[in-house]
Amino acid sequence: MNDQPQILLFQTTDPAAVKKRLLRFRAAFLRLGPQCRFAAISYTPNAKSGVRKVVLDGVEIEHHVYGPDAIDTLGYPAKGAARPFKLIPGNCDLPPLLFRRAQPQYTQYWVVEDDVEYSGELHELFAGLADREGDLLAAHLARGEAEWTYASMLRAPGLDLKPADSWLVFLTFFRISGAALDLIDRYYRAGWTAHSENAWATILKHGGMSVVDFGGAGEFVAEEDRNKRYHGVPNDGFAKNGSFGTLNIRLRPGRQKDVLWHPIKPPKAWLRQWRKRYVSMAQWYLGRLTRSR
Repeated sequence: MNDQPQILLFQTTDPAAVKKRLLRFRAAFLRLGPQCRFAAISYTPNAKSGVRKVVLDGVEIEHHVYGPDAIDTLGYPAKGAARPFKLIPGNCDLPPLLFRRAQPQYTQYWVVEDDVEYSGELHELFAGLADREGDLLAAHLARGEAEWTYASMLRAPGLDLKPADSWLVFLTFFRISGAALDLIDRYYRAGWTAHSENAWATILKHGGMSVVDFGGAGEFVAEEDRNKRYHGVPNDGFAKNGSFGTLNIRLRPGRQKDVLWHPIKPPKAWLRQWRKRYVSMAQWYLGRLTRSR
């Protein structure tokens, strides 16, 4: 078992609202050993950055809240530079980078969003990945494509980097090394920018680091990981179909065991997300139709 210092960062703006899931992930991860730590992190517009203490069922949780003042400290010339700053689309990677700057003592950083669920024993999920080699372990690794919605956000100063020469990876549950976070930080400081799902895998591969798809049925999944941990659809590129994607918003996980599911939303959020999804899709298709004229 990996005995290097590592931490699980649970991304949520409201720890109390996802208390049961948060505490379950925390307990499972900390069973890996005394080298493991846990914290909640979030970006909150108009908030002052700082560490809050949250007590959930008698358990004290550190909640690292980042506001616009923290984003301003990054000093990236392009990535997340537009003001007013918006986390979406494509800037959800900035809170983990801020955490790395503040707490560089960890060798590995695990990150999970609060709408990720696992229909199995969570400790076994973590234990099965703890010794897996790779600078970034994530899902749905795929080649970039010009038709991807956010492909136009990619910028690599000094390089004629086409979307087809880039990479995509899904970042709702992942493990990344401290060295890989530092490399991404350097590239962003040098002017690189892209949607996080396009930026991370592209930067790491350009910098000679490894990106591992830890399951599913994609083109770049190793045999030892194939059809494990989440269900994917062969040859669907970055469509993220299956159990662990973005299109199928669920109220609860499916029945199949030992599978990652995303997104799992409570009823009010489920309805809100479906509305947002339809509006977003309509706007995108309308824009595409307008551009084609």
